Amino acid sequence: MERCTSIPNAMREALPILATLNEHGYEAVFVGGCVRDTVMGLALKDVDIATSATPEQVVALFAYCIPTGLQHGTVTVMQDGTGYEVTTYRKESVYEKHRRPESVAFISELKEDLLRRDLTINAMAMRVNGDYFDPYGGMGDIELKQVRCVGDAEARFQEDALRMLRALRFASQFRFRIVYRTWRALIKHRELLRYVAMERVQAELDKMIGGPAPHYAAALLAGSGLLAYTLEPLPGARALLAEAAKMERVQLDYLTTLRGTDIRYAALMTRPGVTQAEAKATLQALRMSGSRSSVIMAIVTLHHELLADRGLTGEKLRTSWIEAVLRYGRDAAESWLHIAEANGQEHPFSADVPSMKHWLSELEITSLKELAINGNQLAAYLDRKPGVWMGETLKRLLLLVALGELSNSQEQLQNQVDRWKEETDEP
Repeated sequence: MERCTSIPNAMREALPILATLNEHGYEAVFVGGCVRDTVMGLALKDVDIATSATPEQVVALFAYCIPTGLQHGTVTVMQDGTGYEVTTYRKESVYEKHRRPESVAFISELKEDLLRRDLTINAMAMRVNGDYFDPYGGMGDIELKQVRCVGDAEARFQEDALRMLRALRFASQFRFRIVYRTWRALIKHRELLRYVAMERVQAELDKMIGGPAPHYAAALLAGSGLLAYTLEPLPGARALLAEAAKMERVQLDYLTTLRGTDIRYAALMTRPGVTQAEAKATLQALRMSGSRSSVIMAIVTLHHELLADRGLTGEKLRTSWIEAVLRYGRDAAESWLHIAEANGQEHPFSADVPSMKHWLSELEITSLKELAINGNQLAAYLDRKPGVWMGETLKRLLLLVALGELSNSQEQLQNQVDRWKEETDEP
């Protein structure tokens, strides 16, 4: 049995909980991701504890507990202001609709508790003295850099279909390969993904796309065909995955240079073959929040508007670009430029990016709130009632200022409105 030579501080701070349980005759161990990450020398995100004590016995031993999920055997124990989930060893019954067990039974054997977990690298435990307990070969799989299901892969995926996406996620996160039997079982049972809520699909995709190897995640998703079996269709993924399947011709490793998950989504949604409507429908199907969708779609829509004007040069291109910046905002424009630069020669505007970047840096203002006159001031100056005409007039003024054809001073803006009024008798 191997021993951890240096227990991480995050786990060391929770040792009093394990010690208390041990002192009262119960077995208690660290389990799951914290053990895996300790073995791999990674920073810990969460510290989870499993024990032979029942939830009632755990509650009786500690002064401050939160009944997080008593029906599933989980109690959150507070230790020095930090909460630690303590879960009773359990065995799960038949799974309902390939997602959740109909019931759980508390047990006393750690090995049997670890058997219910998804992957061997997540089915390791550590005792209070630092000894590892690894009955299913998780350490060996880490050394071999491979992802493998605990026990029978087909049974694991039929129990909980979300495990298929988790297998791909961990493989891409650590750049591990998926062993043949696990991959074969995933392909065989991928239709079960329709039992997984779209919110959970989004959560896993967020971790893949926002992870260290989104290009590898795309290749795994393409190779497995898994996203063709979601509960709701993801139309934006079809062309994307077909493209990713041709990895010898399509390079997606530039995604790693993009800062933030949402800009990576935008980069994927502006790949060739993905329409604006498909991108929007995909984000809706994934239950993306309104704020995130707005950020992503601003970049996507800006991209498609520029494509519609593709071929413009010189001053016409500059005007088209500045109009797009004013319409979708500086943030969307900067993100679009970041994507274009990262994509390099493959991007349709690669030759124009330096000029567009320069034009953006020259812009004095990019939003109506930066104009030296607002709607109320404009209405008062013209002695007119507020209406739709105000917004239209302000946008015309904004464009002229952005193009450098008009100074952003209230006097100059009012003079321009007067000139328009003289020309048409309406501003």
